[in-house]
Amino acid sequence: MGRTCFFLFCLMFLPHLSVYCQEQDSIWTAASQRHMVVEDINNFSKMEYGAAAQNWGVSAGRDGMMYFANNNGLLEFDGTSWRLHRLPNETILRAVLAVNDSLIYTSGYREMGVWKRQPSGELVYHSLNPQAEHYFSKNEEFWNIASDKHRIYFHSFNRILLYQHDSVTSVSLPGFTNVMNRVRDKILIGVRDKGIYQLSGLKISPVAIDPFFAGKIIRFILPYKEDQLMIGTASGGIVIWNGKQLTQWKPNLTPYFRENELNRGFFMPNGNLVIGTIVDGIVVFDKSENLIRKYNHSNGLQNNTVLGIAGDQFNNIWLALDHGIDFIGNRHSNGVRIESIPNIGAVYSAAIFQNHIYLGTNQGLFSKDLSDSDAKYKLVPNTQSQNWDLRVIGDQLVVGHNEGTIVVEKGKERFISRNSGGFSIKEDIKRRDHYIQSTYNSLISYKEVNRHLVMENIIQGFTDLIRYIEIDHLGNVWASHMHRGIYKLELNDKRDKVVGQKYYGESSVFGKEHSLNVFKVEDRIVFTTKEKLFTYDDLNDTIIPYTYLNQRIGDYREAHKIVKAPDHHYWLISSKKIGLFYITMNEVHLIKSYPTSYFKQNPLFDDFENILPVTADKGILCLENGIAWLNASQNDTLQTIANFAPRIRELQLINRRNDAINEVPVNHALEVTYSRNSIEVRYSFPHYSAEPVFYQAFLKGIDQKWSDKSESSIFRFDRLPAGTYQLQVKATDLWNNESRVNSLTLEVQEPWYSTTLAKVGYFVLLVVFSILFQAWGARRTKKKQRIHIEKRERELILLRNKNLRTEVEHKSKELANSTMSMIKKNEFLLDLKQLLTRQKEQLGTRYPDKYFNDIVKKIDKNISSHDDWQIFETNFEQAHEQFLRKIKDDFPDLTTKDLRMCAYLRMNLSSKEIAPLLGITVRGVENHRYRLRKKMGLSHDDNLIDLILQY
Repeated sequence: MGRTCFFLFCLMFLPHLSVYCQEQDSIWTAASQRHMVVEDINNFSKMEYGAAAQNWGVSAGRDGMMYFANNNGLLEFDGTSWRLHRLPNETILRAVLAVNDSLIYTSGYREMGVWKRQPSGELVYHSLNPQAEHYFSKNEEFWNIASDKHRIYFHSFNRILLYQHDSVTSVSLPGFTNVMNRVRDKILIGVRDKGIYQLSGLKISPVAIDPFFAGKIIRFILPYKEDQLMIGTASGGIVIWNGKQLTQWKPNLTPYFRENELNRGFFMPNGNLVIGTIVDGIVVFDKSENLIRKYNHSNGLQNNTVLGIAGDQFNNIWLALDHGIDFIGNRHSNGVRIESIPNIGAVYSAAIFQNHIYLGTNQGLFSKDLSDSDAKYKLVPNTQSQNWDLRVIGDQLVVGHNEGTIVVEKGKERFISRNSGGFSIKEDIKRRDHYIQSTYNSLISYKEVNRHLVMENIIQGFTDLIRYIEIDHLGNVWASHMHRGIYKLELNDKRDKVVGQKYYGESSVFGKEHSLNVFKVEDRIVFTTKEKLFTYDDLNDTIIPYTYLNQRIGDYREAHKIVKAPDHHYWLISSKKIGLFYITMNEVHLIKSYPTSYFKQNPLFDDFENILPVTADKGILCLENGIAWLNASQNDTLQTIANFAPRIRELQLINRRNDAINEVPVNHALEVTYSRNSIEVRYSFPHYSAEPVFYQAFLKGIDQKWSDKSESSIFRFDRLPAGTYQLQVKATDLWNNESRVNSLTLEVQEPWYSTTLAKVGYFVLLVVFSILFQAWGARRTKKKQRIHIEKRERELILLRNKNLRTEVEHKSKELANSTMSMIKKNEFLLDLKQLLTRQKEQLGTRYPDKYFNDIVKKIDKNISSHDDWQIFETNFEQAHEQFLRKIKDDFPDLTTKDLRMCAYLRMNLSSKEIAPLLGITVRGVENHRYRLRKKMGLSHDDNLIDLILQY
C-alpha cells in the first residue's frame, strides 16, 4: 500500500518538480551572471610593487612576464615577485612594448631605449638617445610604441621616430597626433581634427578622414569585424569605420563615455572588449557586444583613472592606473561567482522567493530583485537583528528570526510567532501540512492552511536550546543542542507533547558532547561529529557508525553540516572544504569539491556555514559580507595550470660567510663548487589567476617527500654534501591541480680535499711522512741511545765524583788528623822543651849542658821534622789538588815555610793552631802572615785568606 501511494505521489509531483527545477536553474543562471565578481580583482599598491603610484602603460610578454611603464622606471612582474628597473637618468616612463621575451622597448620624457635580457635573466638597458636625441624638442615625451616587423615606432604628440637597423629617423606628421596603435599588421595614428592615417615606414597615407573628427581627440584605434575599425574618442563616444563611412557604436552609451571621458580600449584574446575611462574605471563587453561587467572604485578598483590596458594569455585584464596596478582574473570557469556585498554582515541563510533573493544576516533580512541588473540589496523592514533560517513554504517565505518567526508574502512581512530564535523548521511526516520548528527554548508546531503557515502550539514536555531537528520515519524528533549532545524525542499521537526522551552525549557512542549535529541522508538519520558520521539503527534502536558513507566520502566524513539538494544530491561542509555528492543506497560519488580557503576574502562563518541548493548541482553559499554562486556542473578549466611549469628566475650559490653569487643553469644542470654548497633558488610562475598559487619542492637525494605547500617561491638548501641531486619544483592551486615539474640537476663537487689530485697529494704526503717518520724514529732511537749513554756517563761521573768527594773527604780527614797529630806532638815537644828549660834553670850545673842540649836538639828536630812536612804535603795535595803548585807559580818568591803557612791558612787554621806546626809563637805566626801579605802584594784592605781560598 505504501509503495503504491509513493508511486502515485511521484506521478503527480515529479512533473511539477521538473518544472520547478528548470525555473530555479534559469533564475540561478540569470542572477549569477548579472552580478559583479569583485573577488576576481587583485589590487597591487605601490607598497607591494615598490615603485611610484602612477603607471602609464602595460604590456604582456610572450613568456608571460608583465611590464609596466612607471614614473620610477620599468616594472616587471613574473607572477610571484615584482622588480623595478630604473633608467640610468631616472626619468619617467610613459610607454612600454614587449616585442618578445628578450626585447622590451620603453619611452618617456626625452628618453627612448630598449631592454635586453641577459642569459642570467637580468634586463640591461640600452638607450637610443645617442641616435635620436638630435630630434628631441625641449620637453619631448614619447607616449606610445608600436612595432611593425623589424621597425619600432616611438610616438610623441608632434613627431614619430622610426628605429630600424640601429638608426633613428624622424617621420613628419600631418597634425597633432594623440594616439598610435598597431591594428592587424598596420600602424595607424589618430590626428586631431582630421582622422586616421596609416604609417608605413616613413610614408603616411589617410585611412579614415571625416568631418566627425573635427574637434575630437582620438583615444584608441582597434580592429573591428572583418576589416573595419573601432575608433574611440574622448567626447564623441565610439564609432565604427567600415571603409567608407562612420557609424556610432552603441549610441546609448555615448553619453556615458563622454561624461566619464573614454581613454583606452583593448580587445582581449577571447574577444571581450575592455573600455577604460578617466572617471569611472572600465566596462567589459563580450564577443556579442553585451555589457557583462563594470569595474570601478566602488566595487574593487584602486582608482577610476585607467591609463593602460592589456590582456595576458589567460584572458586576465591588467590595468595601469593613475594610482596603482589592478588585476582582474578570468576564473569564472571554475563554477564560482562571488558576489561581495559590503557591510551586509555575516550571511546565515539564503532563499529565492518570488524572483527575489533574500539573505538572512546578523544585521537583518535583505532582499534584491533578480530581474533588475542595477538593483541593490535592501533591508526588509522590521527584520533587524539576527536572522537564522530562511525557507519557502507554500506562498510564504518563513524567516527564523532572533525575536520570533516572520513570514514574508506579497512584499509584506509579519510575525507569526514571538518565540525567540527560529533555528530550524522541518515538515512533520506524521501529519500532513504540519511543521515543527526548533527555537532558543522550545519546539513549535505549525500548520499550513491555504498555503499559509499558522502557529498551532508549543510542544509541551521539553525545553532546550535546539539548533537542528530531523524527524525519522517513526515520528521521532531528533534534536541537536546548540552546544552539547543529541536528543531523541518521542511525541504523543496529537504531536503536542513530548512523552519520552533520550540523551546522547559523552557516555554514548559519540564519546563526547560537543560538535554533534543531526541531518537526513536518503531518509536516514545521520549524525555529524567532525570526525566521522553516525546513523540511527531503528531495528536495534541504537546509534552506530555509518560505515557505508564513511568509506565512500573520504575526508568528508569529518563534515559538520549536510544540506539536501534535489535528485539525491547533498552538500557536505567541513572546516576545509565543501563538496557536492550524489548519494543513493547503491552509489556514492563526489561531483565537485570547493576548498574553503578559496573564499578567504569573504570567508565562511565558522560552524554556521550554510548553502541554499537552487538545483541539483547549483547552490548559493553564505559568506561574510557576500554570497557565492556555485555551479558544480561547470567543468573546471583551471587545470590549464598542468600545461605550465615554474621557471628559475634567480639562482644563488652561497658560501659559509653568506656571500652569494648569481649563476645561470645550463641545460637544466649546474655544477656547484663545494665552497658554495648552499643554494637559494627563486622561481617565477606567470600563470596568472586571482587565486593564490602554492609551491612545493623535492630535492631528490635528500628529501623523502615533497615539501609542504608554501606561497613563497624561494627555496634554500644549506650545506649540501658532495653528490648529484635533482631539484624538482611544482606549483599547485587551491583545487589541488598541479603544474608540470621544473627539474634542475645539481652536481655538488667534492671538496678540494676529497679530489683525486688531493688524494694523490695525500699519498705523496703519506709516503714522505712515512720516510720522515722513519728518519725521525731512527734519530729518536739514536738520540735515546745517546741520552742513555750520556746518562750512564753522567752516572759514572757522578759516581766517580762521589768517590772522589768521599776520597777527598777521607784525605781531608786524614790531613786534619795528621795535622792535629802534628799539632799535638809539637805542642807536647814544645811543652817538654819548656819544662826542660825550666829544670835547667833550676838545676843549673847540676843538669849537665851536654844532656840538656842533646835533648833540646832532639826536640827541635822533631818539631821541624821534614818527614812530618812531607806527609802533610802529600795529604794536603790529595785534598787540595795542585794548590801549592798554583800558588807557587803565581808567587815564585814564597819559601817553603811560606808555602806551609799558606797550606795551614787554606785549612782555615788559627794562628794559635799554626804556631805549634811552625814551632814558633803566636806572635811569630802573625809576623809571618804580615811578611806573606807583602810577598803577595796585598793591600791593607785585601783579605789574605780570601786570596788563598781562590786557589
